[in-house]
Amino acid sequence: MGDTQTISHSETFSVAAMVAGASASLVRPDGTLQNDLSVSWTPTGAGTSFSFSTQVAASLPGEYRLTWTIHLGDGQVLNRSEGHFATYTDVGALIRRRLNETALSLPEADLDAEVTYTVRSLVDRFVPLQMAGGYGGLIGLDQVRFDRAMGLLTALRLRASRAKSVPIGEIGRVQLGQNGFQFANAQGNGLKPLEQQWLEEALIALGHVSPIHALYQSAAASYKPFVVSGPTRNAQCQGALETLASGVIRLLTDAWQVGTPPEDYAADYAE
Repeated sequence: MGDTQTISHSETFSVAAMVAGASASLVRPDGTLQNDLSVSWTPTGAGTSFSFSTQVAASLPGEYRLTWTIHLGDGQVLNRSEGHFATYTDVGALIRRRLNETALSLPEADLDAEVTYTVRSLVDRFVPLQMAGGYGGLIGLDQVRFDRAMGLLTALRLRASRAKSVPIGEIGRVQLGQNGFQFANAQGNGLKPLEQQWLEEALIALGHVSPIHALYQSAAASYKPFVVSGPTRNAQCQGALETLASGVIRLLTDAWQVGTPPEDYAADYAE
């Protein structure tokens, strides 16, 4: 966000055509319209493949909608609409590092669509984010935390459709003697899959975003494990409600009197 970027668009025709003119309009995240974007294209003469470009200044964080209007020499008018997303930080670099990709193999246009989906999903999932103004309402370190979580979740989703480092799994151990390798393609070898690592990192970052953190704090303060659906009765302590099943559980824990001290018989259940 805050940078001016060059956005490109390509058109291919089955027969040679001539471009008589082209323009572009931009709808910002706040709904305002900018329709005076200048467009250049190559080649300037007849051809079957054209490349159009314009410069866009992302002044607000969030989703942008760019529409190209292309006038052909034979009178046809083509309208092409595409989405872009302006993030607070360089999320694209994070995603490419995790996936071991480059801007050529994973272009910005592809990332923008995936990032848009991730942001929408997270904002839809957490009502406090909606109340705080959505993605554009994040402030301070929350911008960095949310971007990190969103980038990791996007990379995690994209990784499923991309090639692994080797066909049979990730390299988990390198043995110098005998030139042996161990591949981590399952939980059984004790190695954590990369997807699980990325998910844990994302959840830590997301859990520290202030509106979400406040939600978890309030939920923890009001959490009453014994107040559940079903037949209830008053518990003996503090007048709390508990189900008949939870009453049995309480008797088997708080009122457990067999064996003293507990460590004398706890070892019996080690196996």
